[in-house]
Amino acid sequence: MHRALAKLITAALAFSFLLLSSAAARKLHHRVEALAISPDGKVIALSYLSGDTTFIYTVALDTGNAVRLTSANAGKELSPAFSPDGKRVAYAYFAGKGTNSRIIIVNADGSEPHSWSTPEASDFGPLFSSDNKTIVFSRSGFFGSYSPIAQPHSHDWSFYAANLDGTNVRQITNESFYNVSAPSLSPDGKKMVMMAEGLETSQHLKIYSITDPGQALQSLQPHVPNEVSHKDPIFSCPNFLPDGNILFMAADRAVSYDVYRLNPDSGAIEKLTNRNRYATDLKVSLDGKTAVFLKWEWKWQDVTDDSVLYVLDVESHRLTPIVITGLK
Repeated sequence: MHRALAKLITAALAFSFLLLSSAAARKLHHRVEALAISPDGKVIALSYLSGDTTFIYTVALDTGNAVRLTSANAGKELSPAFSPDGKRVAYAYFAGKGTNSRIIIVNADGSEPHSWSTPEASDFGPLFSSDNKTIVFSRSGFFGSYSPIAQPHSHDWSFYAANLDGTNVRQITNESFYNVSAPSLSPDGKKMVMMAEGLETSQHLKIYSITDPGQALQSLQPHVPNEVSHKDPIFSCPNFLPDGNILFMAADRAVSYDVYRLNPDSGAIEKLTNRNRYATDLKVSLDGKTAVFLKWEWKWQDVTDDSVLYVLDVESHRLTPIVITGLK
């Protein structure tokens, strides 16, 4: 079977394709789309879609109260990320049709916003390095579909790094990936990990050097119990922990995206959650003690637009749901 077709079948088994197709079949009115967690694990930032706009809010985890971070009246604010010192937030902003997505940096209270990237290319998913001097981000070279039955989305991904003011742009990867996850940077700022796959290759967790760009330092394909496919496993949301281990999500045949901890040297895997069903957007605090993710609600065997935020104590594995108020 051609691998491109196999990808569609595998995705269908995990209901990822179902989520995309059901979302495209109706207009999304209210939906949390992305998470970031502050270095101390006390605050999250999220992108919230409401009608035709997507704006960023911050939420204190002890109260669940959401406060609008920005003041834009239109467009889409995507993929927020905290700086390691917690003083700033970076995100991608798409003003509307005919414009490119650009990176914006604001103070943690939303003040002093400034555009970081140039209008010649669409930049996505900014991350701060551990020394607060570098931004790592991604660019897509193609938006569309390789199959008539799949929804169009961004492909041909590459990753870059630049100084915090947008100068000295340098390419980290040159493999033009078919699909990627949001990356995570190691605590020392020298490496990044992400899920990546090619049109003819299956998903792997790939580790790259930020300081010495080139081929992947490691390409990992961990196997979890009852995985969707041994040949084509499904991973998402890898995050470096302070000790060098990796926290990630993987799908099983019961359509459960659970959280696992991987030792990239020994290959040892530990399962931290059980029966999440469809879950996304795993993010870990800088100290590695707290993780957050979204569990999506189901109705009549379909994923709805409603999700619940969960906080995971990485060591005890205790899960706590958070009720968010104030999103508009």
